Amino acid sequence: MHLTKHHVFGNDFLVRIEGDDGPCPAGWVRGICDRNGGIGADGIMWARVPGGSGEAASPGSGSRQDPLRAEMRLYNADGGEAEVSGNGLACLAQAMTLCAGRDETEVLIATAAGERRVTIGNTRFADADDAGDGFGRIRSWAGIDLGQATEDTEQTRRAEATLAALAPGYRRAGWVSVGNPHVVALLEDAAALDALPLEAAGAALQDCFEPVNFEAVAVADSSHVRMRVFERGVGITSACGSGAAAVAWQLHRWGLVEQTVEVEMPGGTAEVSVGSGAEVRVPVIYVADVEAPEPAAPTGGGSS
Repeated sequence: MHLTKHHVFGNDFLVRIEGDDGPCPAGWVRGICDRNGGIGADGIMWARVPGGSGEAASPGSGSRQDPLRAEMRLYNADGGEAEVSGNGLACLAQAMTLCAGRDETEVLIATAAGERRVTIGNTRFADADDAGDGFGRIRSWAGIDLGQATEDTEQTRRAEATLAALAPGYRRAGWVSVGNPHVVALLEDAAALDALPLEAAGAALQDCFEPVNFEAVAVADSSHVRMRVFERGVGITSACGSGAAAVAWQLHRWGLVEQTVEVEMPGGTAEVSVGSGAEVRVPVIYVADVEAPEPAAPTGGGSS
């Protein structure tokens, strides 16, 4: 099986582009995402494109000006499926442009949360050192339109009750969906954000809700915030594109930030523009092509 590996601010995904979208066995996903026993990743983007990979992914006449299209399934590192991932969509879009031999295009991706649009442009470096501090010779800038965001007030009340006991420096919370669920917690300042026991708080929220992403945030000023993230099915990660979108949208709704805001995460800083929905702009790094075993059913072998 041929895969490619990509990352956004260290939030990394394996991508497979093929002609069908059959489910992946959860054990195989856990194994291949394992950072010691497998290839290592925060998740897998399993994409089906019309007619196979490459330019066949284009609709209509196949013009190089047409958008590329795919249907995708997203698997977290624990083997469970998720609706959507902002950074994962950016990684999939980069993989599709490389398959199609394009360096700039629009990609339309059907997800469990509806269709999402990614605009992407690739930069190729003659030498790996030319790429700067990051590993890799291909870097893309991707704009991910995550669509309309919503808040569930009942879920917000439940989140507030949980976080009040878990998070010193906690001020308020919001339960936000940008196609996938997030609990956004506003802390008093950067010191409270750094002191937060993120793993314990994130794990506790999984017991209160269906699996949910958790973002803790401190506002520096109206155009810049800091964020830490615990992702369902993965744990603490260096970045989360949909989480950055949920944070910016909720903080703007509270009147704390402007419509365009920089969201600083441990792995890097995303630019997010919000209105009724949210668009996230991030860099994507191509890491490698990988050959891996196909998922296989158990054979029942062994000795007695």
